[in-house]
Amino acid sequence: MLGANRRRILPLAAVLTGALASAGAVLALGDPDGRGTASAARVTGACGVSGPATVAAVQDLVARRIYADELHGRETLEDAARVRSFQPLLGALERGEPAAVASAVHALVYMPHWHIVRLRVMRGSKLLADVGGPHVTAPVTGVLRAHGRPLARYVMSVQDDLGYQKLVTRFIGAPIDIYQHGAFVMGTLTPAPAMPADGSRVQVAGRSWLVQNVAIRAFPSGSLQASLFIPASTGAASSCATLRLEAWGAVARHLAARLSPLSSARYQALADLVRSITGGRLLVRSGSQRLVGGGPARLPSTGTVSYAGRRWPVYSWQPVAGQRVYLLAPPG
Repeated sequence: MLGANRRRILPLAAVLTGALASAGAVLALGDPDGRGTASAARVTGACGVSGPATVAAVQDLVARRIYADELHGRETLEDAARVRSFQPLLGALERGEPAAVASAVHALVYMPHWHIVRLRVMRGSKLLADVGGPHVTAPVTGVLRAHGRPLARYVMSVQDDLGYQKLVTRFIGAPIDIYQHGAFVMGTLTPAPAMPADGSRVQVAGRSWLVQNVAIRAFPSGSLQASLFIPASTGAASSCATLRLEAWGAVARHLAARLSPLSSARYQALADLVRSITGGRLLVRSGSQRLVGGGPARLPSTGTVSYAGRRWPVYSWQPVAGQRVYLLAPPG
């Protein structure tokens, strides 16, 4: 929320409140911090030129799931319900008082502990109020009613462009630039290239990158392009299965770094978040003791395991001595 100076960075997981401030350096694939063993299933056959695209497919899915949560996540649904039931706004609309409508919309956007970054209210083609920052994404629309009678339409968002950029960077570690109407808006890869085509390769500061584009929506309508940049030299000697698994593992470790130092409660928060944005399962063991998650009695540090009626590739690492985190990554 640019206008309110309380930009909402992590709607995906309120459980991470306060943890982002302790974010560490960007993690690489494999064993980035050297404190443990990052294991991946090894399959013969180099991925070669398909390596960057293999990693890009994982990062693309995570970026899309992050965006989907901005549209349909719990906090978004809660804030939309607050807008629809806010009596000062409904009363002002019923009475036909434009100043009171504007005041109510302002109060909703600046309400402490709520997460609305921009709110627009319209009756027919007439704009009644529009409060919030200029660079906003993930608009959600609805109808304001009183006693079953429609009074107006609203467009609401709980995330701005910068917040989405930070989420992707912190969850994935990939540089991301956002474009609108062919022009650069903001981002982390500098100097920003001209708006790139999906699957293209660009040169920035002497380095080659593969581009993976994610389509997101501008507020109140229109499109934005979020471009992820994957190093074009990624993992040519590794198998595609290894690269895919290590890419999932890198996401889990990025999230774990945001929760450091890890505790039982934070391990559970990490497991919930990993499941939400990857579809994988995260289990934590200390010897034979199960700290977080169920899973099979015995877990290999690498390879595959049968659980919940399917086989899962296993990625694992030791964040601290005596504890091992197992990611059962999405297969395929």
